[in-house]
Amino acid sequence: MCNFEKKNMKNKTIINFLFLAYLLIIAPSSYAQQWVTDKYEYDSVLNVRYGTAVNFNGDLDSLEMDIYFPQCDDSQQLSKRPLLVWVHGGAFIAGDKADVTDMCKRFAKKGYVTATINYRLGLISDDGNWSCNFPNYSCLFAGDTAEWYRATYRAIQDVKGAIRFFVNRIDSLKIDENNIFVAGESAGAITALGVALMDTTIERWTETYALNKLHKPNSNALNCFHNQGKVFLNDSIDRPDLGGIDGNIEPTNYDYTIKGIGNFFGGTFSDLLEHKKVGKPKPAIFSFHQPCDLIVSIDQKKIFWGLTWCFTNGYNCYGISNTPLINGSRALSELNANNNYGYQFENNFTSIVFPYSFLFGQASCADQTNNTSCHDYDNKNNRVLQLAQFFAPLVSTPPICDTSTTVINSINKSDSSVQIYPNPSKDKLFYIETDFNSRLTWEVYNILGATIVKGSGKMINLSQQASGIYILNLKTAQQNFVRRLVIP
Repeated sequence: MCNFEKKNMKNKTIINFLFLAYLLIIAPSSYAQQWVTDKYEYDSVLNVRYGTAVNFNGDLDSLEMDIYFPQCDDSQQLSKRPLLVWVHGGAFIAGDKADVTDMCKRFAKKGYVTATINYRLGLISDDGNWSCNFPNYSCLFAGDTAEWYRATYRAIQDVKGAIRFFVNRIDSLKIDENNIFVAGESAGAITALGVALMDTTIERWTETYALNKLHKPNSNALNCFHNQGKVFLNDSIDRPDLGGIDGNIEPTNYDYTIKGIGNFFGGTFSDLLEHKKVGKPKPAIFSFHQPCDLIVSIDQKKIFWGLTWCFTNGYNCYGISNTPLINGSRALSELNANNNYGYQFENNFTSIVFPYSFLFGQASCADQTNNTSCHDYDNKNNRVLQLAQFFAPLVSTPPICDTSTTVINSINKSDSSVQIYPNPSKDKLFYIETDFNSRLTWEVYNILGATIVKGSGKMINLSQQASGIYILNLKTAQQNFVRRLVIP
């Protein structure tokens, strides 16, 4: 045997030894922090259209999402990742998927595939001439209470459709359909709770069936975010039946399981804990909320309860009408405890209460007008860490890029009989090294499952493709192989 071959064998022995040493010494401690610590960089695919749906004015909205993937070189494995969908807030009349981009990036770094989605915004504004020395005051008035239920229901349908978009592409997106999580802030949290908990028709709100028409908005509401660009052709707006609780975006025959909910200053408009779809586990619920929140009460009060007090006692304005009762985070947890529903809750509540003072004191009207501190995080980094720690034990997905799996695969000749190099490839050229002598044919997909190129032979040219992650399906006479290709 020549010296080069001896040296090569020696190097492989050393590498395998180091891998095994890592397993015995380091891996057990890092395994405990899987899904909690920031272990990866991330890739992203932005503005992915996942469906269309009819909005409150009868127009068709195109719905998009941004997707974030952990960068993890496990191309030799068939590992999957848990999915975490983030839902932005904005009182169902404003907001954008970009508002929770930071949260998606944070959890992609922990190993999740994450997505932030746009959903249908808007409700039929009241036709009253509301005015007050306060920005966008008239935008807070709905035509009636039912409009809040209908706006929330549309959002729930959209997020469910987005989840099914992933479930229908579990192979190309590497999603573990049995480990799905949803989280949101404010209206996004109300939506996330509805997505995970409203899973039987008996829980559907009566307000979501066909209702009487409402008069079109007053002219002072036409500049509201959700009314901009809308054309109201008639004096009244139809309110048809909104359809089933799942909506009709991306129907699927695949089953999936939502393991956990991240509820940040949200709640539910009804008791969604009582009924549960047969055979489905109850998702665990993490809640953060502050008692001084003027917009969504931590207890059971009407939406905008505190703002109404401030407007009437300090601004000499009308109180905000046509808002529904909501079970805030503490009320929701008490429903669970008092009725022995059996859900796992972790509550993180602060102690500052609203002082019912317009000008004076912490969390007063004037104080919150200046910094909106109570309908927000007290310490975002800390709350994100708590959520990650809460979700981690719920995840049954095997760790991605796990060292033990890598070592086993590196020793297993049947798996190493096909190698791709270089990978990642800055030049966008990939070469196939294989022990098989048969003809090689292959197909490359993008992460959404669309075929981008087909070919044969031992070289794959992706020079026309952008940076990102691609999936290679390689066929030999003996078997098929799936590998991940990375263009940095």
